[in-house]
Amino acid sequence: MTPRWQDSHQGGGGMQFAMPRITPMVKRILLANVAVFLIFNVILFKPTAVDGGAAFSFLQRTFALSPALWLDWFPLLPLWQLVTYGFMHGGLGHIFMNLLMLFFLGTMLEEMVGGRRFLTFYLVTIVLAGFAQMMLGLILGEVRPILGASGGVLGLVAAVATLRPQTRIIFIIVPLTLRTFALIYVGLDLYTQIMDLKGASSGVASFAHLTGAAIGYLSIRRGWIWNDPLERFDAWRAGAAAQREASNQERVDALLAKIAREGIQSLSGREQSFLKRVSKRR
Repeated sequence: MTPRWQDSHQGGGGMQFAMPRITPMVKRILLANVAVFLIFNVILFKPTAVDGGAAFSFLQRTFALSPALWLDWFPLLPLWQLVTYGFMHGGLGHIFMNLLMLFFLGTMLEEMVGGRRFLTFYLVTIVLAGFAQMMLGLILGEVRPILGASGGVLGLVAAVATLRPQTRIIFIIVPLTLRTFALIYVGLDLYTQIMDLKGASSGVASFAHLTGAAIGYLSIRRGWIWNDPLERFDAWRAGAAAQREASNQERVDALLAKIAREGIQSLSGREQSFLKRVSKRR
């Protein structure tokens, strides 16, 4: 699959293929997922009913999104699980498909919106998708642990498909637009979710996928994805610093006027310390 399959504008026509250049945030997320996978599935082998595996079981219960643990610990909730579950995967096929789409489509999205916005969007989607799946599970009496980045991945699939619906990709060997690819993906998850509600047990967190897709679509349509919390914080901090500087300048002017009228000896110790502190900063 490649997001850069497009009509060539050079002589001779034909198609242009290109592997995307991996972007910084996507690279970090990929490395984090691979590291966690190796720790859980290689260093800490998956336990069986015979050999147990206390370390694996403890870490899975602690860092996967465990509805049972939320019930046991209530009201002291393990909120970190809403993030950590998105970096854990149950098998090689599971992590491979998620990271494959994260590499291609996540790179495309990060190039469009920037690294900080991409990371904020991805993590918020992971959190909300996991929370929605857990709430549905608790309502239905399902307390199996939830793990995997699929909710976040479906979010970015829906986001790029909304931003660039006519961009073509190759999925396996089939050329598709991003809109068609997203609709197929969402349709399969919707079918799986309906079957689960009817009593089937797919073992797939389809509601998390659908929630992620909805967040991705709405983030583009409502413009949420363009919000950068750190940028807002930087602007607020700069404004606060400017306001503080203006206040200090007013006080300095008042003290200088006081010195002109009454002499330096008229200043209190606090006022003299203030003037020294301000002069050092300048």
